[in-house]
Amino acid sequence: MKKSALVLTVLAFIMGSTNLVFAEWFSKDKDQPVKIVTESQAVAKKPAGKVQEMLAKKKSDLNGTEWEIQIKGMSPKAKAEKDILIFVDNKVSSKNMADRGFEATNYSLRLLEDNETYTWETMQVSEKSGTAFWRGDIGSDGVMRGVVSVRNKKNAVTDYNFYSLQSQKAAPAAVAVAPVVEAPAVEAPAAQ
Repeated sequence: MKKSALVLTVLAFIMGSTNLVFAEWFSKDKDQPVKIVTESQAVAKKPAGKVQEMLAKKKSDLNGTEWEIQIKGMSPKAKAEKDILIFVDNKVSSKNMADRGFEATNYSLRLLEDNETYTWETMQVSEKSGTAFWRGDIGSDGVMRGVVSVRNKKNAVTDYNFYSLQSQKAAPAAVAVAPVVEAPAVEAPAAQ
């Protein structure tokens, strides 16, 4: 219980204190800070139904997609790696992170003030590897840019940034079809 409370407290602190930093980092025009819009503020600019409709459509569009990303640690000596982000059943997973014990998790989706950039966020927990906080922005150009912050079991934090190289609809999982087995022919008893 204490561990869950600690994780939630850390998550709330990180998410609350980093939104503006990340938004400015992803800003196309570095001289103009990006304004983060909460859902209640977006409702003031657009009718609530319209914002919800846009978010539902984007979530539907994301569902069943795979994004090939290049991910790199923020230290100067870090090497870039490729990974695959998969959005299925309103959850997101990373192939590389799955190998480290991080399972697919639900994600939240927001619309930024520009009414073109969608931001998704999630937290994943691995019993063997720690906690990962993901944030990705999908702009009008269709490119996803984001950051990942991984806190290992010893509380050491490693930050990464990523961007998408390509995206595609994932091939639907092959449905296992049971082979058709014909019943042996039954002969009718002879009439006496």
